[in-house]
Amino acid sequence: MPGLSDAQRAVVERAARVTRERIAPRAARYDREAVNPRESWRDLWETGFLAMAVPTEYGGLGLDMPTYVEVLRTIAQGCASTAMTVHMHSTVMRFIDALATGDQKRRYYAEVTDRGTLFGSWGSEPALSLSRTMLMETAIRHHERGWIIDGQKHFCTMTDGAGYYLVWAALDGMTDMGKALLLSLVPAEATGIQTDGRWDTLGMRATYSPSVTFRGCVVERDSVLGDVGDAVKVGVIEGFALGYAGIYLGIAQTALDFAIDYAKKRVFKPDPLPIAYEPTMQRHIGELTAQLDAAALVLADSAARWAAADPTGRGTLAARAKYVTTEAGLHVTSKVIQLVGGRGAYREYPVERAFRDLRTCTLMVPSVDRMLEALGKNALGIETAILNVPGLSPRPD
Repeated sequence: MPGLSDAQRAVVERAARVTRERIAPRAARYDREAVNPRESWRDLWETGFLAMAVPTEYGGLGLDMPTYVEVLRTIAQGCASTAMTVHMHSTVMRFIDALATGDQKRRYYAEVTDRGTLFGSWGSEPALSLSRTMLMETAIRHHERGWIIDGQKHFCTMTDGAGYYLVWAALDGMTDMGKALLLSLVPAEATGIQTDGRWDTLGMRATYSPSVTFRGCVVERDSVLGDVGDAVKVGVIEGFALGYAGIYLGIAQTALDFAIDYAKKRVFKPDPLPIAYEPTMQRHIGELTAQLDAAALVLADSAARWAAADPTGRGTLAARAKYVTTEAGLHVTSKVIQLVGGRGAYREYPVERAFRDLRTCTLMVPSVDRMLEALGKNALGIETAILNVPGLSPRPD
């Protein structure tokens, strides 16, 4: 990514090494089996990247946003599902930083740094729509032993893989999320949680995200982060979309790298030269390279401006990055299959997985229409903010 310092680049290089040597070789198997990438999570913990959003004073890397999105982009080039699950986990770490008490931070951050515990984020619901407002049907209520949660969540990433799940719920079933949204960290072993276990999707298969139902799930009093409505005010929600943008770029780059390698090596007789010397192939590769380079510049600029932006500004920065990388990524992964021909459909090569993963994860909210609306409002001087609920939610706005 443009503009990184030598120190930042050194962190990215470490991520590239562990991705190349350990994470990428497992990606195809995880995809086929549609299981959590547990071994890759362990590798990221052992190399410090499971704590990349944990502040340094609690033993983490405390990465700034430009370095963070570049690390995500790098991991996604090896395994998109590993990158996505770690992004979900890392965003929970940012919520803890913004909303948790000192005691909560010490407790939960130690779970990550000392034990390699993953934290999921469950926000998507059957009736959820973010076209104009964010509503939660899952309810959280006071209980004599703490809190009780009832409701259903869809696309529950890292089910059976994480140690805690950040559950998005409305206090006492209220509908105004500015006054009712409450986040609670629910232990995986809590009673009252059931899953249908169904997860057989086009792509992002190793995010393992079936539906989950809460029936009388009781959690302790200090499991909640902050007060009602705080989660939409701290500028963390918007970071989901910015991280997605980095992942999209990583997936698309994998496809383009394969096409470039193919063009350099493929020879069609009687021509003695590889097809890289054909002007048509050069034009296609040039177009795709320019598109990804342009998208990378937009992402880098959004990440560089992130720390100084307020939540509304972050919503705009995230929207433009996710929109540009969505459009570029979809075009690149689709066109690469045409360029490399029939082998692009073989599962032994990474191109078809990149196509499936990109097509699946770009469905995550906010949708293209919602992003363009937000960008248009910003250009017209109409104040707006993106409320982006986490989770793999292909339901259109």
